[in-house]
Amino acid sequence: MTTTGVSLERQDGIATLAIQGRTDLNLLGAAVFRALSQRLDQCGQDDTLRAIVLRGAGARAFSAGVDLHEMKDLEPLTAEKFIRSLHHAARGLLNVPLPVVAAIRGPCLGGALELALACDIRIAAADASFGLPEVRVGLPSVIEASLLPPTVGLGRARRLILTGETIDAAEALRIGLVDRVVTGNELPDVALAAAREFLGMSRYILGTQKQIVSQWLELGAAEAAEYSIKAFALCFATPHPHEAMTAFLEKRTPRFQDAGGIT
Repeated sequence: MTTTGVSLERQDGIATLAIQGRTDLNLLGAAVFRALSQRLDQCGQDDTLRAIVLRGAGARAFSAGVDLHEMKDLEPLTAEKFIRSLHHAARGLLNVPLPVVAAIRGPCLGGALELALACDIRIAAADASFGLPEVRVGLPSVIEASLLPPTVGLGRARRLILTGETIDAAEALRIGLVDRVVTGNELPDVALAAAREFLGMSRYILGTQKQIVSQWLELGAAEAAEYSIKAFALCFATPHPHEAMTAFLEKRTPRFQDAGGIT
């Protein structure tokens, strides 16, 4: 029997997290959600990291969604506990102070799509497919499905959520659900290259920017603007803006003094 969980590999400032669900479709259960939350906490505390790549274990799927064998016998209290574990993992992706690149091949459905929506950049293999099929198995799409309307527009989101339709990678790119489509062979290298874009940046500023984006999603326009203004001003209590702008003007690589040392 395959052990479920989330593996973590660190290399050159990038952490790769691989979702290992049940079967080669990486079906998601509460144990996987808890493991993902724990891994994200680890990454958030590692000052040597600048980015995360999230992928499915194996070559067949990012994840075909939640494990119906685990869900079918839930009752109201256990159902709430289960869905909160998914919500906690997705919030971890939104709030970890590092950019997260989702590398998606094969099915990315249901709860797995909610996790992908919580990532900052989504790169898909040409064989990827996307959908929120919950209505087809007697459930509503909830929590991080709320990220779909601001990503693809309310009209498209309504259609996908209400019909449970599955779309291919080309359509996902057309509507803005993913940022890029590549071949399956190219996917690992392209995802790592996207993550490497952040290696020369200040971890503090990256974390601040992610917090600002998260607040844009959760607060009203006026509150989000006020939060952004305060966060912007507080950056100047650190040496990061001065070093980044000076390095740009001097045409050199910036040297940031983060908690882990000069980078």
